[in-house]
Amino acid sequence: SDSDSDSDSDSAMFGSKKSAAASSPSSGKQISEELQETLLQDPRVQQSLVNAGEAALKDPEVQRQIIEACKDRFPEYAAEAKAQVKVWANDPKVQAKAKSMAKAAVQFIGSAGEQILKKIEQGPAGVRFLAFVASATSGGLAVMSLLNVLLIFSHLVLYMVSVYQLLFSLTTMLFEMNPDWVVTIEEKSRIPVSAYQDMLLVNARFLSLTGGRGLFYLFQGTLWLSFASFTELFKLAAGLFLLFVGLLHVLMHFGVAPKDVATKMREGYSKVRSSSSSAPSGP
Repeated sequence: SDSDSDSDSDSAMFGSKKSAAASSPSSGKQISEELQETLLQDPRVQQSLVNAGEAALKDPEVQRQIIEACKDRFPEYAAEAKAQVKVWANDPKVQAKAKSMAKAAVQFIGSAGEQILKKIEQGPAGVRFLAFVASATSGGLAVMSLLNVLLIFSHLVLYMVSVYQLLFSLTTMLFEMNPDWVVTIEEKSRIPVSAYQDMLLVNARFLSLTGGRGLFYLFQGTLWLSFASFTELFKLAAGLFLLFVGLLHVLMHFGVAPKDVATKMREGYSKVRSSSSSAPSGP
């Protein structure tokens, strides 16, 4: 009958629509090559790539970190990333790009570590330079936070901690810089820097001691780390840098020479470099 034929045609049309929908690609937004590189450069992804070695994108943990990074930074692409990550794992071009990025990260860490080791090997003078840089980094980060006045309403605790950190960093820089610089700053700015330093020597004598400054650096580092995360890389880097400098000062207080610390660290770097260079390059 006519009604039966109409019903059959409707069923066939409905079936073809279901089939087309099932075979269509993901309805999420397409991930561009630029976004793909951003995800691969995420610190969590980079670390998992280094740990995965030759498996690279085929490693389940690497895939999980890519998806997590996308959820955190680009949530609108999360569904597409979940669908695409396995495709990337089987794409030789993307695999090669991921391995290249991981290798570059290892080389950067190694070169940065080498520069730090050279400073440590200079003894107290080199450690003082590192401490000054760490304090300047902390101060710069504090200023960046203070310039964001909206933090007063959204994160008042972080804003107040930034005020303290700026004061702390300026104080430690004062103790680490060349005494001639202190005189020059006071002469040019008319700020009583020497009087402030003398006041600290009386009321905060621990700052004049290597061990005391070390503990103070450790304290500053933990303050930044309490607000740090993998999405707050500046706070994470500043916190770890201050902890490292603080540990060096504490070791010096107990008679461990900076050169001995550098020797141990250099042995560790040599092992990392030899293991990374001996690994096969793969496709």
